[in-house]
Amino acid sequence: MLRDIRKNKIFNRRAFFIGAGQSALAGALITRLGYLQLLKNEEYQNQSDSNRIKPMINPAPRGTVYDRNDQPLTENQGNYRLLLYIENKKNITEIIEKVSIILDVSEEQKNLFLAKIKNARRKSIISLMDNLSWDDVARIETNSYQLPGVSIESGIIRHYPYFNETAHFLGYVSLPSEKEIDENEQNLFMHPDFRVGKSGVERTFDEVLRGKYGVKYVEVNAHEIPIRTLSVTPPTEGSKLHLTIDLNLQKFVTDRIKDEVASVVVMDVKTGEILSYASSPSFDPNRFVEGVSKQYWQELNNDPKKPLNNKPIAAIYPPGSTFKLMVALAALENGVNPNTRVHCNGHYQSGKRVFHCWKDGGHGSMDLVDGIKNSCNVYFFTIANQIGYEKFTEMARRFGYGEKFDISLYGARSGNVPSDEWKRKVFKTPWVGGDTLNTAIGQGFVLATPLQMALVTARIANGGIPIKPYLVRNRNIEEQYDLLKHSPLVAQNNLKLIQEGMNKVMNEAGGTAYGKRIEVPGFEMAGKTGTSQVISKREKEMSKSESGINENQNHAIFVGFAPVHDPKYAISVVVEHGKSGSMAAAPIGKDVITEVQLLNDKTGALQAALKDKA
Repeated sequence: MLRDIRKNKIFNRRAFFIGAGQSALAGALITRLGYLQLLKNEEYQNQSDSNRIKPMINPAPRGTVYDRNDQPLTENQGNYRLLLYIENKKNITEIIEKVSIILDVSEEQKNLFLAKIKNARRKSIISLMDNLSWDDVARIETNSYQLPGVSIESGIIRHYPYFNETAHFLGYVSLPSEKEIDENEQNLFMHPDFRVGKSGVERTFDEVLRGKYGVKYVEVNAHEIPIRTLSVTPPTEGSKLHLTIDLNLQKFVTDRIKDEVASVVVMDVKTGEILSYASSPSFDPNRFVEGVSKQYWQELNNDPKKPLNNKPIAAIYPPGSTFKLMVALAALENGVNPNTRVHCNGHYQSGKRVFHCWKDGGHGSMDLVDGIKNSCNVYFFTIANQIGYEKFTEMARRFGYGEKFDISLYGARSGNVPSDEWKRKVFKTPWVGGDTLNTAIGQGFVLATPLQMALVTARIANGGIPIKPYLVRNRNIEEQYDLLKHSPLVAQNNLKLIQEGMNKVMNEAGGTAYGKRIEVPGFEMAGKTGTSQVISKREKEMSKSESGINENQNHAIFVGFAPVHDPKYAISVVVEHGKSGSMAAAPIGKDVITEVQLLNDKTGALQAALKDKA
């Protein structure tokens, strides 16, 4: 009996200690749970939400670019895009293989997918494809169980509806480079919708066109793919940009030169506004928006016509006989009598060298206006030697040759107005008499861009007012013109003689472009033809016999303004390897100047006159 009592005491003691231990553990557990539930609830709720809810940058729609008449030149199109969430994914190559099979894409497209992933670096989301078709969307959705980390989402994409007409001045946007991502302090560049201006006004005004991004909070699944949007702070659309371009004129010009390697610049002679800016051949900037394919990039770079070359500001040519206008102006400003006659027998002797006129047998007796009308080399050789090269090269610089103009585009070149100092620096030899004669007729070392040629012509047409060229609309342009008109570059009576000579080039029998004149009274055009020599005649004959191709043919140049008696528009036309200005460039000039006058003729007189002639 005593033994049983002792056993019960031991059992009870042990049960007490076990129960006490259990109670203590339960109390500790309850206390901990209470601490977590009551005191740490907010902290762990936030941590849970941070795993479930993700903030995402919401890029702003890019600002629209308009022409001078408020016609949109760019669009922001809604689209469906194929996104790949690549964070912590080890089977990326397998997923890309499946996507490629499902969408039946080419090997080149598949390689582009892989290249995007390789170049993603710090990006956790990349856009494999934009602008998915409904068929593509259906294929992906049907096979989504095979594609972890792949999602279809709506987005916006930049589109250029008039890509042939606008590529060289609008430029394009594309994916940011790794350097641009590294230099950006925000995570904005990481978003698959984000694009950066790479060329043209898209690049120059990139920041103002971007706008202000918003933020959206989305709920994600275990694969961190968005399930639903919880809240949105909307973005602010980028600023609008108005250009000086007339889209209707631009369409006409682009179509007119589509079969040529050429450029055309049309300018308002009073404001400097660029109404048309065309470079042919063109390219498709839409193919750069998602990242240009290797094939298209090589195609553009290997094209001998150089479609990526922004010819109006980046191509440089000897200006040919259009440069003679600078020689004539310099002569007048330095006291040369315009009525003094020079006899042209077809050649000019300078030391032991003979320099030829373009017309075999010569032009006979020429005064200054006749010299311009007939583009007589011998006349300009004579007066160039009389005044010295320093005088006419200084006049060329005064009117805009050799100057790099800021029209809000990257890549502009200044061309070259040569001098003795320049030649000694570049060629280690001094200036000689032959350099003076070659430069006087726009050959040799003198080089100019089509934009410079158009601006020089505009300054001649407007009375020597030193306007600047503009591509982006400026509200203060007319005020600037009013200030500038009181400081002309040269004496008005001298400039009127140059204008008279250019008028006779087009509108008097025997002028070098008489056959390309506008025959409607009140809408006539004045002009000057030019032939830009690529290689010497002797070299040309040798290369022709060997190759039989025309890559060494002269460039054709034409500059002009209209109407003659009240100038409003100036133009430069350059046709590469077009042989001569009167044959290839002047007809384009006539058609374009006719069109710009038609578009701006509120009376309908020009249209009626052309209709009657037809």
